[in-house]
Amino acid sequence: MTTKLPYRWTIAGVLLFAYSIQWLDRVIATVLTPRFAKDIGLTTTDIGTGAFLMMIFYAPAQVISGFLTDRFGAKRLLLFSIVTWSLMAGWMGFIKTPGEYFFRMALFGLLIGTELVPSARILMRWFNKDGRARAQALLSLAWILTPAWASVIATQLTVHFGDWRPVFFISAAAGVAPLILIALFVFDRPEDYKNITREELEHSYQDELASGVLKGDDFKNAQQQIMATKNFSFLDFFRNRSYMAVVLVAIVMQIAYWGALVWVPLYLSDNFGFKLATMGLWNALYFVAAAVGSFASSWLSDKLFRNRRGVMIIVCFAGLIPFLLLLASLKTGAPGLLVLALCGMGFFANMAWGPILAVPAEIFTPEVYGKAMGFVNCCGYIAAAFATKIFSALVVVKDGAKDYTPGWIFIAICAVIGIVAACFIKTPAQPPRAGACR
Repeated sequence: MTTKLPYRWTIAGVLLFAYSIQWLDRVIATVLTPRFAKDIGLTTTDIGTGAFLMMIFYAPAQVISGFLTDRFGAKRLLLFSIVTWSLMAGWMGFIKTPGEYFFRMALFGLLIGTELVPSARILMRWFNKDGRARAQALLSLAWILTPAWASVIATQLTVHFGDWRPVFFISAAAGVAPLILIALFVFDRPEDYKNITREELEHSYQDELASGVLKGDDFKNAQQQIMATKNFSFLDFFRNRSYMAVVLVAIVMQIAYWGALVWVPLYLSDNFGFKLATMGLWNALYFVAAAVGSFASSWLSDKLFRNRRGVMIIVCFAGLIPFLLLLASLKTGAPGLLVLALCGMGFFANMAWGPILAVPAEIFTPEVYGKAMGFVNCCGYIAAAFATKIFSALVVVKDGAKDYTPGWIFIAICAVIGIVAACFIKTPAQPPRAGACR
């Protein structure tokens, strides 16, 4: 006898696929930077400026999307996000000057900063505390594994075509698939799915049933019942110490992630002389290790530390620091140490995604997750935007050679701040189970 896979995992799978496609542009744009920067005429400072513009406009889009998600529903916002992403991806293939590149990056950030919050918001409602970190870790594969496989494909396609522009046109066309899948198979809430089972409803609303917020007789008005007893204003978020700690942790996570995404390809090209075809494979090492670290951490967070999400976040940053320092010490040669540094960085730097994305729903409620997570992401991307500029300024250029050591040390210092902030994250104890809700 086979057990039918709960529909929530179908939702999670579709969201993972859709978000992975939407990450193609960011991966392609970073891994092909050494190629198109030369054609467009971008300097190292220009590259940092482009990343800064994307993130500085992406940041307020997170807050806006959070409010729109809680007000109008996540599915509508996701459909809008995919359409605008496809248009922006195709536009990149026509860019010819630094000015066009800057304008495109700013508009790209503003329009496509609408994918993460609604995706995470849907998962927060479909999954309860026993599986939220793992569900978010699955979603995190979009920005963890996509760079691993997309960087290889992007570099190989560029070599095949002899030009980087067709790669962006192909990625733009790929947006049709997630658009159709979300329209057909994704629902904002479990009760919106006509074939939902009683068992799945009880799973999704386990915390509310156990605490007495829901009686279990009528799930059609579940949102109204929850909001009647557990409503939070935007100002309430800032009165919660754990929430403010989450903001700081998210800032460090984004600095570490974008530090790797933007600068590792350039570091490999400049310091180790990797050609485009092989550089994608080396860059993929970081992200393959990241996927392993993210899932291992989220499993432990759900099964052992679900009321102490901060534990795995501390492990994340504490483990990251030695490998950042190792990478900073490498100049040339030593391929074994380079593999160790990239894999170690990837494994530890991404361990906190599942736990940190679950915390806002647990200290408040999934019903206000959009607003709560939107502000968290906004702060994270603003900090990452300035951190990218700081990193670019820290790169030392002498006699034509570039030294990235100060940049990696800067990220290590940020990780120390993340450890301190994680110590202040406390989530409410899980209420007693109300019957069989698995």
